[in-house]
Amino acid sequence: MTFKKLSFLYLVFILFLFFSSPGNYVVHYDQMQVTQEELNGRLNAKLISFDAKNEDDKLLKETTLQCLQELDELNLKYKKYANDFSIYGDKLKENQFAEKQIRNGSLAASFNSTNEKMEAVYSKTSGKSLKSQIIEIRSFTGESFKPLEFFFKETPNAVVGSVLEHLKTVYLYNSITHLFKQQIILPQYKQVMLEEANFIQRFKRLLVLGNSFDLSIKPSNNEEIPQVKINGNPALAVESNSGTYEVNYIPTKPGKYTVEVNVGEQRLFTGFEVLKPAFRFVMEKSNFNAIVGEKMLVSLDTQYLPSRGIAFISDKAQIVREGERLTITPNEAGMFRVKMMHGKEQVDDFVLYAKESEAIEVGLLDIAGDPSSLNNASRLESLNTYWQVVSFRMTIIDASGNKKSLRSATRYLRNDLREAEQLAETGSVLVFDDIKLISKNRGITKIGRPIILKK
Repeated sequence: MTFKKLSFLYLVFILFLFFSSPGNYVVHYDQMQVTQEELNGRLNAKLISFDAKNEDDKLLKETTLQCLQELDELNLKYKKYANDFSIYGDKLKENQFAEKQIRNGSLAASFNSTNEKMEAVYSKTSGKSLKSQIIEIRSFTGESFKPLEFFFKETPNAVVGSVLEHLKTVYLYNSITHLFKQQIILPQYKQVMLEEANFIQRFKRLLVLGNSFDLSIKPSNNEEIPQVKINGNPALAVESNSGTYEVNYIPTKPGKYTVEVNVGEQRLFTGFEVLKPAFRFVMEKSNFNAIVGEKMLVSLDTQYLPSRGIAFISDKAQIVREGERLTITPNEAGMFRVKMMHGKEQVDDFVLYAKESEAIEVGLLDIAGDPSSLNNASRLESLNTYWQVVSFRMTIIDASGNKKSLRSATRYLRNDLREAEQLAETGSVLVFDDIKLISKNRGITKIGRPIILKK
């Protein structure tokens, strides 16, 4: 009786354990899928490297790659489904995608078609068959199952990706074994640190958004072709004449990026960081005295400034960039912002305050636009090209103190003004005042500094 009671209690305990945590094993499939993807990535690279010499081998290689792509498309549909319906937590244990989308849904035909295509080409070119692995699968008890039932009957959502990776492994393993006429031996990698990786010629850990991440790799063995991944995605390594491979990658957003480099039996895991562009000034080379209509220079620290992809704008100033220097000309008095733009996105800004200019200096110019004496002068002109003279008054004061004033509605010395100047007695004083100026683009008016001359 004691034995029976003990056996019964064990049974109750086992049942309680089973029903209290059903399906928790599925959460491990995400980690397992990472390993499967790594394996299939290496097998896929090996298949791509195969140089087909006859039509059968070429057909098998192309068909295998096409079937792999179809399985990837199926996996993308699952990922979209998982994103749309928030598949995480307990929903990973559910089987709606496998049952409703694949086994009893619209994806069944394409899944079967992919397997049948792979089997038809493989059996034709190799003389062997994959039926027992992808068409009529046999269980360990000897039962035969169709692939939809075997792989997807009540399959939890979390397992779908792993199943598709398994099928990719089947395709790749059998195709490679036949094409290379040898068993697959995966390379053994020795993980190295960046400081130990003597094949790395150039590597920058820190850069600014808009700049390129440049990586130079020089394998010690000329037959070794480096494989590079950035954030898990393959990056193109282009060989130069010197046997060095160059990777030029443009990051799309700030943040930390992972880098994996495989050369022969050596593997490097490292990373770099992309900073958001920002205003950092070289103070000793900058002038922050902003005056309306006058140019001010701002020197930027290029460590925080990309060489391309960045523009500077302001609604109250003109801005010209030359390398790391900004030439800023305020259009009006008061506070204004200079914005740093990356495409249509504002990434940073800084505030300046422009004050009104003092009386603007004006000079006499000849017909060629050069500074001139009164005898050869043809017009009045502002020495700051942002301003233009629009009118002025000329007053002649003789030795007795008599005054005669004439106005010009332009910047030019009209004939009547020149005639009055020529008739003035020696020793007379000529005063050019009430000089009105206007800004080039905003229509702001100012008064120029008077010019006083003695004849």
